[in-house]
Amino acid sequence: MDIDISKVSEKLNLDEEVVKNAIERRVISFCKYRDKRYIIFKKKVRHIERGTILFLNEEMDVVMGYPKIRRALVLDPTVKKHFIDKVIVEEKLNGYNVRIVNIDGEVLGITRGGRICPFTTKKISKLLNTDILEDHPEITLCGEVIGLNNPYVPHYYPEVDREIYKDGDMVIKENLGLYVFDIREGNISLPVEKRNKLLEEYNVPYVKPLGVFKKEDIEEIKNIVLKLNSEGREGIILKDPDMMVGPIKYTTHYTHCEDLSVAFRYTFDLGIHFMFSRLIREGYQSYEFNEGEEELERRAVSIGKSIIYPMVESIRKVSKGELITEDFELYFESEEDIEEFLRYLREVHISYVVKEREVLKDNIYRIVIGKVYPSTKDKIKSYLEGSLW
Repeated sequence: MDIDISKVSEKLNLDEEVVKNAIERRVISFCKYRDKRYIIFKKKVRHIERGTILFLNEEMDVVMGYPKIRRALVLDPTVKKHFIDKVIVEEKLNGYNVRIVNIDGEVLGITRGGRICPFTTKKISKLLNTDILEDHPEITLCGEVIGLNNPYVPHYYPEVDREIYKDGDMVIKENLGLYVFDIREGNISLPVEKRNKLLEEYNVPYVKPLGVFKKEDIEEIKNIVLKLNSEGREGIILKDPDMMVGPIKYTTHYTHCEDLSVAFRYTFDLGIHFMFSRLIREGYQSYEFNEGEEELERRAVSIGKSIIYPMVESIRKVSKGELITEDFELYFESEEDIEEFLRYLREVHISYVVKEREVLKDNIYRIVIGKVYPSTKDKIKSYLEGSLW
């Protein structure tokens, strides 16, 4: 793909040599979505965040990558140290991060890594009012796609159940939703109140604040965490009302166990990466919430079950010759949309098998895709056949 390096460097305020070097090291990748050609940054380069995307159109439109949100291991004193005065607490949703933009009159859904996802792009118009981007083409909507029927992080949220077909007793539901948590102009996030006002004007769903607190109100914030944990929710994001300092995140015991359960189902693909960070969070959380022996025992047991049960299940499956997959049930409007998404998965090097595929009604196509984790299957098989560790 041809690229004018001088124009790219000028647009991004990067030296030409830096751009050339990034291309040679494949930190910059060339991609295409239908008639749109673009480049993405797979890693951070100087001031350019990972996931930044530059369109090779006449305007050379740039969508900046979403900056990494740092994590608090303890709320006290981290919140007091990090924030200026007031703190807005929002729920952290368990889905996948997407940036939504209007480029050359077309609304696109861009993943955290910088790829235009055809599934997300198709669903956006069903999930929110895109007039906001026609009237404000300079903004980027940053949101979380959640629900059981998404292709990356399936997790059931009852509030996003929606009927996509109804005829008498026949009802087809899709569990899928999108909530905006940030609006950015270039590298700048709008203040929370201004964000909310604009989104309400267009009736765009967004993450509602759970409360506004003084930064010293740690106990109130901890109570929110406990409530979310009891409801099986992921955690919280803490924000400065004016977005003058970066947000920070804090997750629940429930989601740590869920993460570990997924990771150890696919032990040799995800286990090591997921395990250490989640266990560290658990230790600090137990300390901060001043758990006694009984509470600590319950925490230890639930963590252990999250690790051992799914791992043993995977070993048993491989021993029977079964394939270990992470399954995603998705709904599309046409066979063409399905094939486009499957091509996308191959382009991003995701191994999969199609486990089920059916036409439910006109314009409603259901497919179950199994994401394959080859290292876990191969290594379990090898060890069961007597290989040494």
